[in-house]
Amino acid sequence: MNVVKSIKKLSLSTKIQLVIAIILTIALAITIPTYSWFNYERRVAELAKIKSPDNLYINAAHKEDVIHLDMSTIDLTKTYMTTERYEEEENGETVEKTRDVERSITAQSFVFSVSGEWVNSFTLQIEHTTNNPFTYTFYEGTVYPSKAAMEAAHGNCDTRNATDGSLPYVEYIATNEYDAEEMRKVSGYPNSISPTEFSTTDAEGTTSYFNEIPKGQTYYIWYGDTPENLIKNKNNVTGDYLNKTQNQRYANSGSNLTQRSYERNQTYNQYALPVYWQLKNIGAGVNKGSSFYKTYIVKVSWTGQNMNNYKKETDLFYISAFVS
Repeated sequence: MNVVKSIKKLSLSTKIQLVIAIILTIALAITIPTYSWFNYERRVAELAKIKSPDNLYINAAHKEDVIHLDMSTIDLTKTYMTTERYEEEENGETVEKTRDVERSITAQSFVFSVSGEWVNSFTLQIEHTTNNPFTYTFYEGTVYPSKAAMEAAHGNCDTRNATDGSLPYVEYIATNEYDAEEMRKVSGYPNSISPTEFSTTDAEGTTSYFNEIPKGQTYYIWYGDTPENLIKNKNNVTGDYLNKTQNQRYANSGSNLTQRSYERNQTYNQYALPVYWQLKNIGAGVNKGSSFYKTYIVKVSWTGQNMNNYKKETDLFYISAFVS
């Protein structure tokens, strides 16, 4: 009460000065902590590293558009000719002879690639349904500009797999003509394409190098068709299925992936339930900061299955790659 009486006794000009002083004091009390907070946040923002999304691309062979990865072309009627030995009785003696025989090819291979900006490691994941009794095997591939170059590195490559009749390489024909700039637009691959990667040698032994990728050029992608050439990560580990064993055809109904997809006791078509193959920690290459490009082979086989093109069903097949 004494304070109020004292204020009332003050002159008008003194009262105005007192009000202004109180307002400035309150404003200062609010401004100091607020400024400190904004100043702190600004410094944090300056120190924070801005990380743009990693660009990974799924392509067909040689960084071509993924539309050219066409697995609908699986042909269950292909055959090849081979020579086999047999024995025959002639004049009371066993004579060894040879004859040409036609055998079925029960596998077909397709090429795809992962490319993009350098990352420390990435995960490759493949999902597919199991309407067809196919077996899928995934290999690392090496691209060669000619069959001669491939065989110079690996010897004769025309020996077929004794079980399914397949060859240890895939021929791929460029579907368009690209220079380096056009290739970057198609695949997102930012580096120039090295002209020394594409060459041809004439009958006199003169090698000519392309400055572009010519339409119709045949490439040879070797994968060896052996366990040593399966896709491996930086720890030399191969990929595996997450919700089935290798010998199973369809997904395990008791797996966590299945349980998360369907409610308990819910009915579903076991062949329509996707299975997931995955490999983590795949290295992008030793040149840190540089773009990378990796070629892979998916081999589809149906050895021992009673199949033909009329019995072939539709399956979904997805490829994805993301930073580990």
